[in-house]
Amino acid sequence: MNFRDFKPYEKVSSFTLGGGGIGQVWGETTSEEAIKTVHAALDYGINHFDVAPMYGKGEAERIFYL
Repeated sequence: MNFRDFKPYEKVSSFTLGGGGIGQVWGETTSEEAIKTVHAALDYGINHFDVAPMYGKGEAERIFYL
């Protein structure tokens, strides 16, 4: 995984996991599937996540707290 400086913060991965799918913006998914997706992203080194509150009325954000 490539990382980029994101000052004043730590380095972030060059890939981002978007929260639209996790928040069911494009169709139905289960919490289990969404959690597995987040874990897979972390396993590959992704540390930059887009979880805007509008994604599933907060569902994408909630998944990150499970």
